[in-house]
Amino acid sequence: MRAFIDTNLWVYRLDRREPAKSAFIHSWLRNLAAEHEIVVSTQVLIELRSVLTRKLKPAFSWRDTRDALEAIAEFEVVPANANMVLDAHQLAGTEQLSWFDALIVEAAIRSGCQRLYSEDLGHDRRFRDLAVINPFAPPATVDPS
Repeated sequence: MRAFIDTNLWVYRLDRREPAKSAFIHSWLRNLAAEHEIVVSTQVLIELRSVLTRKLKPAFSWRDTRDALEAIAEFEVVPANANMVLDAHQLAGTEQLSWFDALIVEAAIRSGCQRLYSEDLGHDRRFRDLAVINPFAPPATVDPS
């Protein structure tokens, strides 16, 4: 299975301020990568760099930021192009998504992913053949009746 990982999950993996989330995502990503193809986009790398150098306190050093980006770039990276931007624009309107979320969804669709892992897009939401999964969501409960 091909799985797209949204920026927010990479941030949790690297954010030292939330050790429980970081440890959970570290283990979860390791298990996921052992069994599935991991995909990201150029947008994920750009957003991650911004968060690591501007939003995290303390900010990552230049070297630590480069190391993090290089590690994630080892996975398949979907580049943005004009058609993706235009299709994401359409998707944002039809699905009522933010612009940046629409770009993430469009990159995942174009790269043939079956799953998009994100904390932000609505657990179990579907876009064509793409299912959004929040790894922090509690397991579904079965109604005993």
